[in-house]
Amino acid sequence: MVSHDEKGFTLIHSLFMIFILSFSLPFLSYLINSANNFQASPDELSAQQFFLFLRNEVMQATDYRISQNKLYLALPNKAEATFSLYGNIIRRQVNGLGHEIYLRNVKELHLSPLPYGFTIRITTLGGEQYKKDIVFYE
Repeated sequence: MVSHDEKGFTLIHSLFMIFILSFSLPFLSYLINSANNFQASPDELSAQQFFLFLRNEVMQATDYRISQNKLYLALPNKAEATFSLYGNIIRRQVNGLGHEIYLRNVKELHLSPLPYGFTIRITTLGGEQYKKDIVFYE
């Protein structure tokens, strides 16, 4: 004898589960393919992090200038920070002293002024090129 209070899967429950699975599987495969295709190189990650640090420095600066492919930032404490290529690294110095390494494995550094800031182009030792426009807000 079967009682009416027994719970179990009905045909409607099974059809509903099949519908949800068939609807979500294409999105799941797309998500997995997207995750597998994203493989940034260490040089690219380093360059993007450098651009972020440089942008933050420029945002704090009161003025900037570019001379002989070097970037000079006037800091709020009346000091001057310089970013330049030194061997195969980009270094930061304050008032010509110190030596903070911001990026390694750099072959070329090009700075070019824009009406609203400047463009920085980096070529790594591996030949990859990265470019970023940095905006200076007055």
